[in-house]
Amino acid sequence: MIPDPVLGEGYSVRRLELGADGEGPLVASLVHREPTVPAMPEHTGRGEKPPILMMHGWSDYVFDRALLEHLGEAGHDVWGLDLRKYGRSLLPDQTPTSVDHLSRYDREIEAALRIIGPDRPPVLLAHSAGGLTATLWAQRRPRTVRALALNSPWLEMHLGSGVRTLAQAPVRLLAEHLRHRPILPSGSSHYARSIHRDFGGMYDYDLALKPARGHRFPAETLAAVLEGQKRLRAAGPLTIPVLVMHSARSRFGTSFREDMRRADSVLDVHTLARAARRLGPDVRIEPIEGARHDVFLSDADARVRAIRILDDWLETLAP
Repeated sequence: MIPDPVLGEGYSVRRLELGADGEGPLVASLVHREPTVPAMPEHTGRGEKPPILMMHGWSDYVFDRALLEHLGEAGHDVWGLDLRKYGRSLLPDQTPTSVDHLSRYDREIEAALRIIGPDRPPVLLAHSAGGLTATLWAQRRPRTVRALALNSPWLEMHLGSGVRTLAQAPVRLLAEHLRHRPILPSGSSHYARSIHRDFGGMYDYDLALKPARGHRFPAETLAAVLEGQKRLRAAGPLTIPVLVMHSARSRFGTSFREDMRRADSVLDVHTLARAARRLGPDVRIEPIEGARHDVFLSDADARVRAIRILDDWLETLAP
């Protein structure tokens, strides 16, 4: 492991070698908050808090140092995973975010969990598309994960499963021909305008790694997301605790409006919540007034509430 140039002092990053695809070598990046107290023994008592593994969304990467610090200071062993072709893991000449099936990410998740410790199943704290990937993993490999904390997870398409069903076949056909090439035009900058300092927001991050309009959306990636949502809808209930946090409302439009600063301008929160209720018997759903798509990148009042909800829920997890 080497010092992490993104988060700075107190953080290290390890490259996970994942083989290669048609664009060349594949890597993922596992970030670790270095403990400030002596390491716990491998087999610990019932009082140990679970590790936390943070997973980012689409066109995103792990960068919220303040949240990582908060969780670390609360006693959790904190990790973050930049998936292949995202953030720290994006190599020259690769198509950002490109993947042909979400199960490809099993390689890096499995490697990360092996490093964290096979007898230390973590809580997966996953955002947006990362929430979909984390949920699919937990359904297939339930004993490897202590619980899921989902931050505005992309569990279903806008307007529900009917839209997804109609879109899936033509998108799959296009993906077979376009593959890495984009299927959608560049998105709006409304979300970035609400959060990034350069556009009047409160937060700072690398716009090369998380562009204001998002990376161009590869055709095969959209097909993979639709297929993943279909598998999720057909899967059985999760047997682990799940927390789902999202904004209290969505706001969309072709032009930016000030109320987008206190709403989800990316996903439909009503569709999200309906999909979340189907995940299993132990699901806690928390709409957060004033939150944005990433509830932890909201104005101070909503961010504080999101962190308090997460802290309270983490305390309910039996050791």
